[in-house]
Amino acid sequence: MIKILDRYIGKEFLKHLFFITIVFMMFFVIAHFFDHADTFVKHRASPLLVLIYYALSLPGYFYQTSLFAVLFATLITYTIFSKNQEIMAMRVHGISLWTTVRPVVLLSIILSVFIFIDGEFITPVTQRKTSYIYTAKIKKEKKSELFFGAKKWLRWNDKIYNFHQIDTPGRKIVGITIFIMNKDFHVAQRIDAMKAEQKTADKWLLTNVIWRTFEKDKPIVTFKYPRRVFLFPRLSKVSKEAEKQTKQMSFTQLNEFIEKHKASINQKILNRYYVDLYAKAAYPFGGLIMVLVAIPFALKMGRQGGISAGLGFAIGIGIIYIILSSLFNSLGYAGLLNGFLAAWAVNIIFFLGGCLAYLSLPQ
Repeated sequence: MIKILDRYIGKEFLKHLFFITIVFMMFFVIAHFFDHADTFVKHRASPLLVLIYYALSLPGYFYQTSLFAVLFATLITYTIFSKNQEIMAMRVHGISLWTTVRPVVLLSIILSVFIFIDGEFITPVTQRKTSYIYTAKIKKEKKSELFFGAKKWLRWNDKIYNFHQIDTPGRKIVGITIFIMNKDFHVAQRIDAMKAEQKTADKWLLTNVIWRTFEKDKPIVTFKYPRRVFLFPRLSKVSKEAEKQTKQMSFTQLNEFIEKHKASINQKILNRYYVDLYAKAAYPFGGLIMVLVAIPFALKMGRQGGISAGLGFAIGIGIIYIILSSLFNSLGYAGLLNGFLAAWAVNIIFFLGGCLAYLSLPQ
């Protein structure tokens, strides 16, 4: 009987979860499409290319919406059970409260692991591919990926940049080499500098500069400058690309990046990286937290408020979760909270609240 009950509860939960997930992802797709439709029309993007772009975007949309899909699905499932007096019927027949919630709790744990796998292995790959399609295929910009690891490279038109370390908020680069290519894509000039600091949107101040020019059948000419201002219009986007890339890294990639470069990264940036690192582990397991929060409310309010009250509660909980998560992350970025605590604090608070609410129910 219990196995039959587990299958029934699990099936109802997964049915609602599937429907809500599809709705959420389609909402993201439609909102993004209308926001970028002018770009697609302007650059005459083929329908097939746009379709591939959004197909590759789905794992990322699933990752972003999964927690709230679990929250909504749990509330709807148990609100319907409570409203139809199915929970009461189970309890009358001697079935414990834990037995009625166990299938969804176990499924939420499995989903949390799947969400983590999605964020670790699938989404980082698809995000890089969608970024390439949007920039290089749709907008037809001559840009390559900015890769992090032992070396970081970026290509803009006739220039190839190599960076050692990028300080995103300060618009500073430590260790920069710039290759300026000729029309045959041979190196015409090479500029090496110890540091680069953005002064205006286009102008960068380079220090300890070695500037070499290469011409066919002529000797290499070398110039040295303690400080020199260069005009690099495209380089102003490097800091934004760097921040975007760290957000798109998996947990393992970001952890390796931190361990490799933490000695040369200033503390403010290091705090941000640590918060982002631990958040990549904390976020997927928010699904389990949402289940623990949603079930007590659904069982208490299902018969009185119905689905409308449950949806309102879900929206309120979702807003509170986002606000608290942003607050604790900001405290972690500022160095006022440990990176681990800043990332996990909202989960811990919701977990304790959910456990207390669960224990208040008649067992």
